[in-house]
Amino acid sequence: MNKLKFYEYENMEDFFYRHEGTTVIQATGEDAEDYLQSQWSIDLRKLQIGHVRYGLRLSSKGKILAGAYIARIEEEEFLLISPENSGVQIIKLMEENVVADEVEFLDVSKSWQMHSLFTKGSESPNLIPQVDLSALKMQKFVKFKNGIVMADEKMPDAFYLTLCQEDYNLEKHLEEGLQRISKERYDFLRIKFANYSIPHEIGDEDLPQEAKMEQKFVDFNKGCYLGQEVMARLHAMGQVQREVISIRWETSNTSCPTLPVLVMMDQKQVGQVKSIVRHESEWVGVAKIHLKSKDRLLKHGLDLEDTSMGKIYFL
Repeated sequence: MNKLKFYEYENMEDFFYRHEGTTVIQATGEDAEDYLQSQWSIDLRKLQIGHVRYGLRLSSKGKILAGAYIARIEEEEFLLISPENSGVQIIKLMEENVVADEVEFLDVSKSWQMHSLFTKGSESPNLIPQVDLSALKMQKFVKFKNGIVMADEKMPDAFYLTLCQEDYNLEKHLEEGLQRISKERYDFLRIKFANYSIPHEIGDEDLPQEAKMEQKFVDFNKGCYLGQEVMARLHAMGQVQREVISIRWETSNTSCPTLPVLVMMDQKQVGQVKSIVRHESEWVGVAKIHLKSKDRLLKHGLDLEDTSMGKIYFL
């Protein structure tokens, strides 16, 4: 079990969380597949109707510019679903390389709402009316009258995403007594599961390999796409020198520091803390550190730029 101890995961109560500001871009046209294939890190030619995968939009230098769940609705229609990147960002990235391609991008975000759900499907298979969550498989979505449901590829088993029409009150139809959690609680969980926010925690200064995102979200056997040369070179013979990791912050502070915060080893900077979130009495966050400091972090923790702020430890 990644990041959370098994017993913690097993004892988690079912909950839901509403994402605010989710971007949904509709991509249509006879060249939609070919064009998206050239822009994203995953092999969209293998994406069948009714399937969904998370992919990355990289720069020519292999740095992360955006991330999105890409769902194939019809042969010539895709939805690009991004919980964090804005519609303006996604459309700008998508349109900057269009030349003579028959493809159109439309921001339909205002028509949709997205929720994350955690439920042990075998115990609550009918949490959403018309959808048996226990039968839902990774990389496949299920349509229902007011939207779609998918297993969340960026989270462990029992986490789901729903994309529903904005005028549909999903929360009214969820199982009675299901807990709604705060943004702080959701961020706390996703950080523990190494689900990093783009572009707030990883972005245009980071390679997928630095956050181990290439393991699931980069296909190395597909054709040409932006950033491919760097990805292929690193995959074949390269090694990154820095790593993005989840950390625990031990401190007497009761408020979040101004970010980013420099991470120090032997009075030299070896990284920075990019995010910090508190749930109850525990602080967790995301840091990017040089590999030469990882052993110290694992065994003894690392100092911050102001030693009175406490230390960070591997989560």
